[in-house]
Amino acid sequence: MELDLPEVLAVDRAGLIDSIGASLDTFDSARAGAEALELPFPPDAVQDVLICGMGGSAIAGDLIATTYYERLRRPVQVHRGYYLPGWAGENTLHLLLSYSGETEETLTSAMQALEREAPAIAVTSGGKLDTWYGQHGVPVMRIPGGMQPRMALMHMLIPSVVLLSRLGVIPPQDEELDAARRSIAAAIDAYGPDRPTAANTAKQLAMRLADRVPLIYGAEATTGIAYRWKCQFNENAKQPSFWGVLPELNHNEIVGFEEPGAFGDLAQVIILRDPRQHRQVERRIQLTKEIIGPRVHGVISLEAEGETPLARMLDLVLLGDYVSLYTACLRRVDPEPVESIRLLKEGLASTGNQRVEGTPLA
Repeated sequence: MELDLPEVLAVDRAGLIDSIGASLDTFDSARAGAEALELPFPPDAVQDVLICGMGGSAIAGDLIATTYYERLRRPVQVHRGYYLPGWAGENTLHLLLSYSGETEETLTSAMQALEREAPAIAVTSGGKLDTWYGQHGVPVMRIPGGMQPRMALMHMLIPSVVLLSRLGVIPPQDEELDAARRSIAAAIDAYGPDRPTAANTAKQLAMRLADRVPLIYGAEATTGIAYRWKCQFNENAKQPSFWGVLPELNHNEIVGFEEPGAFGDLAQVIILRDPRQHRQVERRIQLTKEIIGPRVHGVISLEAEGETPLARMLDLVLLGDYVSLYTACLRRVDPEPVESIRLLKEGLASTGNQRVEGTPLA
């Protein structure tokens, strides 16, 4: 039981596994901060919402868009990129998510939002998004710095949920947030490092995935969670991982397993389920398992646990975070550094991209 040995978990030199254990304190401070943030515009100023971000910051938008899909009171779209869509206007709320406050795509979007005189809110730990845009009347929800953006999800997600609830984009969330807090506590207890492998689903999953290629499939409410899992395997465990969504993958991707070749032996499929999924989606999940199961290393089906959609989402998110970090330890790779991203940013800077169009100079 390698993952019960301190020397194996010590591969996580930055203590990312232990940091998940602080999620309750993070939840409380993020909720209180968002509830206290002063907003200079009323709810009826918001006609639709564009959640602008990249990478580990933008995933908060994906989780909100899919978790609340059936209960959204305004259209909500996640925007990854530089230029805003043409329809985003003076009644579009721009929720600007950038952990560092220096994400060039998000800064460009923020400038365009100001030019269109649209309402905007920023959630960030600092950078230009705090100093420059805050001076231009953008309310800024300031969060602690010094983390990898992917590990700051609770700092980005919970304020976004609270703010969108205050603005009437999603229903009132007091009871759901209380249930979500209980779900976080339960997940830490069930999946944390102190629980031995024999009784720990996260550690057991990591043992099955350490030498495989995880294929993460979601459906409806679990769509954003599947993408989160995929990204966490990429960044934490440094291993290839891919994701897909039912029912769409039944119209294309499923055919790729008819002749998977050597990839079939490496592929470990994980299907993330919610107990309130459409009955046809449940049928599709079962049939998909039967069709592709013999052609891959294995298929694992996991169902979210929790009292509410938000609580169930956080249960699966924390499970995936733990699994990816335990997998990194089994693979003997430090989960914290993201060398390829660093090299890419250095390459962009060396080509003279020192100033992003439409944003202030450093």
